Amino acid sequence: MNEALKLALTDEQKLDWLQLIRSRQIGPKIFHMLINKYGGAANAIAALPEFIAQTNNKKIKLAARDSVLREWDALHKFGATIIALGEDNYPETLKFSNNPPPLLTVRGDVSQLKKPALSIVGTRNCSALGLKLTHKLASDVGAEGFCIVSGFAKGIDSKAHIAALKTGTIACLAGGINIIYPPENENLYQEFLTHKGLFVTEMPFNLTPKAVHFPRRNRIIAGITHATLVIEAAIKSGSLITATMAGELGRDVLAVPGSPLDPRAAGPNSLIKDGAIMVRHKDDILEKLAFSKIQPQIAEIESTQNDLFDAPVPIDEPTKSIMKPIADSKNQQTAEQVILQLLTTSPIDPDYLLRESKLTTENFHTAIMMLELDDKIEQIYGQGIQLS
Repeated sequence: MNEALKLALTDEQKLDWLQLIRSRQIGPKIFHMLINKYGGAANAIAALPEFIAQTNNKKIKLAARDSVLREWDALHKFGATIIALGEDNYPETLKFSNNPPPLLTVRGDVSQLKKPALSIVGTRNCSALGLKLTHKLASDVGAEGFCIVSGFAKGIDSKAHIAALKTGTIACLAGGINIIYPPENENLYQEFLTHKGLFVTEMPFNLTPKAVHFPRRNRIIAGITHATLVIEAAIKSGSLITATMAGELGRDVLAVPGSPLDPRAAGPNSLIKDGAIMVRHKDDILEKLAFSKIQPQIAEIESTQNDLFDAPVPIDEPTKSIMKPIADSKNQQTAEQVILQLLTTSPIDPDYLLRESKLTTENFHTAIMMLELDDKIEQIYGQGIQLS
């Protein structure tokens, strides 16, 4: 069998692609169809009035070329680049997903796109034990040559990225490549650029993410990796959406079990009940990654734009995001609330709990004393602190 030829777009062709995908009411699915129907983005743009008349879809509106040129100039000045579906650097795993993004805007270490990858996702309101396990698994799997992928959110996502900065990590963003979200990850954003980090997004430059954008980001997290690992997540959460999407693609879904008394374990426990692979340590992950195979779900990439996106398998994406808006970072928690959020019914070392709480030593010990007096926590000699 001859290997499929790689696509190589000129800057002008990429601008055509960008203009088409930035047009109102044209997402990846319609973009793919237009490219197939008209044999290229330039032809599709020229034929768009005819297509609107044929389909009577008056909501479609072609993006202004001037606006597209401004985005093109801005992202390149920012140090980002655009990779088109079919080009050499476009991730193979994402290519074989459902409705893959026609264009990816990337910034950082592009070589990470060539590595086999594991996504690690989980709740923002995670426990200290969840953070510790995330760091351990991400660093161990990363050391084995795998890129760690996540969503750059607070909690489990950020800890996975931090653990893999030296070995390789990809952050899939729900907003523009230049938007640091959440804002408290500004230092982590800069560390990506000085280590082996890469930012990836399909969204326009300067776009601030909203709740409705996160399922689209989750589909990239699921599609760009060979397997997805869930560590602490509620039943109705973005992490479970990502795991569901990964499963629908035939990718392995893995989960870390937790106490039935902890609502943060409900998501992983449910996944395991439904057939996800239970993870106890890195070997459980590596065993599945060693035999991961991505099954092609679209036609091979040809050297022309004709039939570039033939026969993608549709995905039943949720019509509504079940994710709630992220809480305002300015909302201050009490020291007691911070500690209770980090604790589970399994003991955690007090020194580690202090570091992850980011409280002053005085406030930390005062809060521990008050929580003990209220019988909300207990200290087990030689093991640590846990919920009562």
